[in-house]
Amino acid sequence: MERIVVLRYAKALFDIALEKQMVEEYNQTCQEILAALKGDEEFLAVVNHLSISADDKMATMKSIFGGKIADDFMGVFSLLFRRGRQGELIYILEYFGKLYKDFKGIAAAKLMSASPLPQSKIDEIGAKLSEQLGKTIEFNITVDPDLIAGFRVEVDGYVFDASMKARMSQLKKQLLSAGRHSALQ
Repeated sequence: MERIVVLRYAKALFDIALEKQMVEEYNQTCQEILAALKGDEEFLAVVNHLSISADDKMATMKSIFGGKIADDFMGVFSLLFRRGRQGELIYILEYFGKLYKDFKGIAAAKLMSASPLPQSKIDEIGAKLSEQLGKTIEFNITVDPDLIAGFRVEVDGYVFDASMKARMSQLKKQLLSAGRHSALQ
């Protein structure tokens, strides 16, 4: 049920942004609110605290964001707080970001490599993925020494694994399979 709530609120906010032709501005606002919530544990605790009234939470939001963000956001805050769904706020803002990326044709990709990759290699991987998916690629890059060598990319439900770890695992399966076949003969 909570997932449906997140989708509905985010979609409603995104539809308003589209209607007002302010998709870029609303996305920027979502990112700023997310940064404020995630960057300040005390602020997040106030927003999520069950014994703090919806009115007090709204007063806090107005003191922080009043006049700086569209009234539509204040309306969403008010609805969430009055309905006891303040815990969904971060997820709604994050899902808005996903809707924005889909709208703009941007795919978020996880790029893991055994060691830091040069920018030219990242650009090459991005260009190939962009060509295949027809989307602009944004990478979240991490280094994972367990890959031994090479890299692994996860994007839009697809996995491309060019790591030494994957190759060794595949070789192990082939050797075990060949061993079973020769034992059966």
